[in-house]
Amino acid sequence: MSFLSKLRAKFAKEKLTVKIAWLGLDQAGKTTLVKRITSGEFNGSTFRTLGMNVDEFSSGNVRFISWDIGGQEAFRESLWESYMSGSMGIVYVVDSADRPRLSEAKTELWKYVLDNDKVENIPILVLANKQDLENAASAGEVARALSLHKVTTHSYAIVPTSAKTGFNVEEGLEWLRQRVTEKIDLL
Repeated sequence: MSFLSKLRAKFAKEKLTVKIAWLGLDQAGKTTLVKRITSGEFNGSTFRTLGMNVDEFSSGNVRFISWDIGGQEAFRESLWESYMSGSMGIVYVVDSADRPRLSEAKTELWKYVLDNDKVENIPILVLANKQDLENAASAGEVARALSLHKVTTHSYAIVPTSAKTGFNVEEGLEWLRQRVTEKIDLL
C-alpha cells in the first residue's frame, strides 16, 4: 500500500483536522458566526476581534481549526497573509447590509486572497451575512459587487447567511467540508 493510500485510509477512520482562515472587513460578523457555530447560539454582545481568535469545531469527518482574524485595516496589512498560509480553506464574511462597504470588501478580497499566489487553489466560502436585516443585499448582489464571476483560481461558493438566526450557516460549512475533503482525496 502506497504512502498516500495509507494516509487516505487513516483519514477515513479519523477526523481530518484542517486549518481555515476567517476573513472579512471589521463588523462583518466573523466572530459572531464562529461563536454561533461553536456554541449553537447567537450572542448579540460579541466584541470586535482585536487581533485574532482561534476556535475549533467539527462538521462531519472534519475538525476545523478556525483562525478568526480581525478585519480592521491594520490587521489586514499585518495578519491576513501570514494566517492564510497553510489554510485548507478560507471563509470570507461580508456584511450584506453594509452596502456602502461592498466595494471595500471586494478590494480587500481580491488584494489579499484572490490575487494571492500563496493561497491559490484553496476553496473559498463567501458568506453574505446579516440576511436577517431588511436592507441586506441578496447573495447575487453581493456576488456581483465582489466580481466573483471573474474567479478562476479557486472553487468558491457564496451562501446567504445570518449569524443571528443561523440561516444557512450549516449549509455553508457543509460545502466547505466537502471541498476540503475532495482536495485531500486528490493528494
